Amino acid sequence: MNAILTGPLALASRRLHCWRYMSAVALHNNLMPSRRQQNQNNNHNLQISRHMAGHNKWSKIKRKKAANDVARARDHTKAARAIEVASRSCQGDMADISLQSAVAAARAVQLPKERIEKAIERGANPNAKDELSVIRRYDGMVPGSNGKVAVIIETLTENKNRTAANVRHLVTKIGGELLPTGANDWLFEHVGVVCVSRNKHTNEEENATGEPVDEDELLECALDGGATDVDFGAEEDEDTSNAEGDNIDNPIVIKCETSGLLRLVQSLKTDGYVSSQFDNQWLVRSDDNKVILNEEGSDKFEKFLDSMDEDLDVTNVYHNATFPEEVS
Repeated sequence: MNAILTGPLALASRRLHCWRYMSAVALHNNLMPSRRQQNQNNNHNLQISRHMAGHNKWSKIKRKKAANDVARARDHTKAARAIEVASRSCQGDMADISLQSAVAAARAVQLPKERIEKAIERGANPNAKDELSVIRRYDGMVPGSNGKVAVIIETLTENKNRTAANVRHLVTKIGGELLPTGANDWLFEHVGVVCVSRNKHTNEEENATGEPVDEDELLECALDGGATDVDFGAEEDEDTSNAEGDNIDNPIVIKCETSGLLRLVQSLKTDGYVSSQFDNQWLVRSDDNKVILNEEGSDKFEKFLDSMDEDLDVTNVYHNATFPEEVS
């Protein structure tokens, strides 16, 4: 997606450098009545700082191959399967956060509306012969330039033996090894991530583009909804707007606790913000946990991610590698 965008959740290019607004939520309740005024007066009780965010989840940890016909078909297949599985677990109830997330991700890869509706229907009314697909996770270590790169691989499969064999083959082929599930938890944190459009939409027409997002107002809404971090992106990032005017490749990225994802999405929607994608993700805990790749290591790791992307059972690949062009 783009970064591995093996799964339906991926958005910006892996090479995107972002600026980050870090919010101290513990101080939020004391500042909400007059945040704008206090910011203007340089009152720094709310710790908002800008720095280069060397590893943004949407732009760095996950990748998506270029939108050629083969890659697009693969993305559509994965997106439809994710919708079907989510729909099956909630009997097609669109109030379910997992189904909402799967549908949003499918729209992001431009899955046609009719295929989305059919996937929801198939999931809500499964055939008795249909095998149940399950989410499985694999932890591993693969060679890097200056140490080993940690990976967390998420899959969606109806045949765990086939998937386990394929994942093991791809990991060992590059000289890596699989570890017990959860072995890489100390390097990553599990958080809710919401991608928000840079333009608010009008209430009269869902797809009508409204005014550009006001950063102060969005920050206030996000904190009210339980956000722990708001990343507005770099001002110099290249404009990659779609036909409707939304900057789809440079979203505003908001983080929250995994248990608070639905509350945050609903809070943003109530105030007119458009959440283009949202899900719980594995993010690198600290810059100290990152492994910087050289050119040779980067090329080798790129091929590994490509091979993972080509496997229809693999939905997401998270890692702590930093590519050469990402080093400031």
